[in-house]
Amino acid sequence: MSKEHSSISGALNESALEYTDIGTISSTVGELRTSFATGKTRDLEFRKDQLRALLKGMRAEKKALLDAVYLDLHKSVNETELTEYSAVVFEIGLMLENMAKWTRPDRGSSFLLQPALLFSKSEVRKEPLGTVVILGAWNYPIRLALLPLIGAIAAGNTAVLKPSELAPHTAVALEYLLTAYMDPSVVRVVQGAVPESTELLAQHFDYYFYTGSGSVGRVVARAAAEHLSGVTLELGGKSPAIVHADVGDLSVAAMRIMWAKLTNAGQTCVAVDYVLVHRSVKDRLIDLFKDAAVGMYGASFAKSPDYGRIVNRRNWNRLKDLLDRSEGALVPLGDDEPDENDLFFPPTIVDGVRPSDSLMSSEIFGPILPIITFDTLDEAIDLVNARDQPLALYAFGSSASAQHVLTSTRSGGAVVNDTMFHLASHSMPFGGVGPSGTGRYTGQYSIDTFSHHRHVFEQPLWFPSPGIDSLRGAPYTGPENSWKMKVGPSMVYPTLRPLRESFLGRLFTRLPFWRLLSIIPGFILALFVSKPVMHSRLKH
Repeated sequence: MSKEHSSISGALNESALEYTDIGTISSTVGELRTSFATGKTRDLEFRKDQLRALLKGMRAEKKALLDAVYLDLHKSVNETELTEYSAVVFEIGLMLENMAKWTRPDRGSSFLLQPALLFSKSEVRKEPLGTVVILGAWNYPIRLALLPLIGAIAAGNTAVLKPSELAPHTAVALEYLLTAYMDPSVVRVVQGAVPESTELLAQHFDYYFYTGSGSVGRVVARAAAEHLSGVTLELGGKSPAIVHADVGDLSVAAMRIMWAKLTNAGQTCVAVDYVLVHRSVKDRLIDLFKDAAVGMYGASFAKSPDYGRIVNRRNWNRLKDLLDRSEGALVPLGDDEPDENDLFFPPTIVDGVRPSDSLMSSEIFGPILPIITFDTLDEAIDLVNARDQPLALYAFGSSASAQHVLTSTRSGGAVVNDTMFHLASHSMPFGGVGPSGTGRYTGQYSIDTFSHHRHVFEQPLWFPSPGIDSLRGAPYTGPENSWKMKVGPSMVYPTLRPLRESFLGRLFTRLPFWRLLSIIPGFILALFVSKPVMHSRLKH
């Protein structure tokens, strides 16, 4: 950002999105690497100060951030506050309250199982990876850029953020926010499209974090592989909602599904992509979908201040083409017509969809809802399993039905009798599986993602004694060394399972410290046998 502004509003009023000079990207990454090498980001208070600064900026620039998203997506500022702004502020607070605990070393207790480790100390230290890159997405441009960044900073890394150029106003706002409020030796922003992203991915990062499409995800994965670095890919997929006949309240199910489908005009990676519904309740469910949609947005979706728009003409035309090629029966939810100039696309249900329909070819990412009927729950499960694992799966029905679905399918996340609300649970991980992504984040899981889990083992020089210590190495052969194979395995890798296979053994394993008691004979044998052997060897 070449101009100086006193606020995000000033930046939005005076600046178009300026792409970063490609020639400066390498030096930007190098400066962050140099900064990380100083060790400044390892200090916990320094990390907290950076998050406090970000929180201060979020609060000071709240209105401008919400306005920026509105300019890009025509998304209601109230919806943005609920689904993006509040989530980021909450995540910062969660980190500030818990990061000392979450970054604390985890101490092991292997000495209880392995006598050779009796006086050792083991711990897993969560250490920062180094310099990481985060590539945000346009559909939730604040949330999907800042949530992973918060985790990267909390874990002690330096970071480059690349906002999506498809949400240009928010990209400008994010650059101002991070430049004005955070230490430039810790966080830098790179702006641009394919050429700038290509140059950015050519740099050596210690971790790559990407949110977006599977096709670009493969490019990011290849870039990470080139440097043997870790990668998180938050992708997407066709997330189904399965509505069984035994659902407790069909109207609640309809409202929650329609909420997930129409939030951000369906441009959500975990939106309900299609509905599998039991034939006996299908017609009633469609009627309830209409009631739910009108109840949220009114009779005219085009005139509703809360109904969003498609991000650009390319995506609008993609949705129009999918709908035109569908062989299902269109069920409009109102009288509004699609408007390419306004990028308005009305909510549309498509009944009688077959698995081979155009609407089932790829993730819809818009306010079109295909309906597929089933007669048995296993039939619905087979339809889900015939496709790639989705980022989310929603099961509506009795506890038994829902559990049957969960144990018979795979997905990044799963929700019973609700939709998308698992995103609000920052104490749990969010991520995909297979084609819907790899890796996880939010809360403690973000720190784990952006940390190297370093095992540190400490053994005193006085233990084991020289005789017992001789168990670790040659010579193994000869009658005078046969004791090693009798004693050694029980000292390092004791086989405790046989103790449980007899009646007396099962009684023995009920004693306190039975594992320690079980190796005492071998320990004594090692003490008495090793001494004369060592003495004889020293004499020669």
